[in-house]
Amino acid sequence: MGKPLNQQRRGKGSPTFRSPKHRYAPRSGFGKLFGKGVVIDLMRDPQRSAPLAVIKHEDGETIVPAANGLSVGQIIDIGDDAISTKGNILPLKNIAEGEKVFCIELRPGDGGKLVRGAGGSAVIMSRDENGVRLKLPSGQVKMFLPNCRAIVGVAAGGGIRDKPIMKAGKKYHMMASKHTYWPRVSAVAMNAVEHPFGGGRKHGHAGKPQTSSRHAPPGRKVGYIAASRTGRKSRAAKKK
Repeated sequence: MGKPLNQQRRGKGSPTFRSPKHRYAPRSGFGKLFGKGVVIDLMRDPQRSAPLAVIKHEDGETIVPAANGLSVGQIIDIGDDAISTKGNILPLKNIAEGEKVFCIELRPGDGGKLVRGAGGSAVIMSRDENGVRLKLPSGQVKMFLPNCRAIVGVAAGGGIRDKPIMKAGKKYHMMASKHTYWPRVSAVAMNAVEHPFGGGRKHGHAGKPQTSSRHAPPGRKVGYIAASRTGRKSRAAKKK
């Protein structure tokens, strides 16, 4: 009998593949916070690319993604009356067109869901009675409600990807800190004992059909599962 597949080993839930949640910082976001706060610390989280800012306010402490240029001791203003300056949190309707923002709310009060990675920012394009249009880092233009809040500026840590990764071990530990399976080995590159598509004198192809039945047993249900068709569409199918 062959060895269990990688997805079978991961699904077993052993400590090897378990997420190290004790290393991660708590959930970040400004939620329904209003008023003024002060930055008491800038921290690094292995699960996030951007550094985090710990803001102390009258209700306690809040963790948010840090803006580029933010410093310890800086006063953060949060709310409708806040000034549109770097690091402040205010509704999109009060931010000027052409301004860069990040950590944008999808719905008012959710604490910021979009554009949270290091060096990320969106640009306010225009506003009307329906909402505010933002150009996201992907190039997509998306409409937001006027009361959705965001942090003014650019997310810190923009140069984190500029330094090249010179060793495979560095990459391994980077991916392990985010609980990402790496390196991902192709099935045809494995041995026959490790995967149904492995083995053969030439490891460039599976050497057998890559479709499997919906009722195939575990360990054999790999490739295209219950596929109705594979390959390129024929000209007759395109015309239809």
